[in-house]
Amino acid sequence: MKRHGFTLVEVLIVVIIIGILAAIGIPQFAASIEKAKGGEARAGLGHIQTAEKIYFAEKELYTPTIANLDIVLNERYWTFSINTGDASGYLATGTRSGGIRFVGQTITMDANGTISGTWEFIR
Repeated sequence: MKRHGFTLVEVLIVVIIIGILAAIGIPQFAASIEKAKGGEARAGLGHIQTAEKIYFAEKELYTPTIANLDIVLNERYWTFSINTGDASGYLATGTRSGGIRFVGQTITMDANGTISGTWEFIR
């Protein structure tokens, strides 16, 4: 009588290989997702920069509040604020509001478009 199928050793080897691939792939996938969420922050900061330039062209000073810019930023993973507002410049900040590991990390953009901050994937 011939038996068809896999032995226990063969099945265990396959399970171990799948486990190793998952252990490598899942953290890489999570990092890719977090980097994509950073695109939302960069887009929001870009909207603030554009609105600040328009505001400055009209009033010859930067505004310290997002409400004065007449824009709505309904972002899912980031909240935005503006820290200064005079003729010398401003500092717009996006603060990570969701997730476990990244809450409170920031991306900032100044009037020159220089991006910095504490977010793990800033570059």
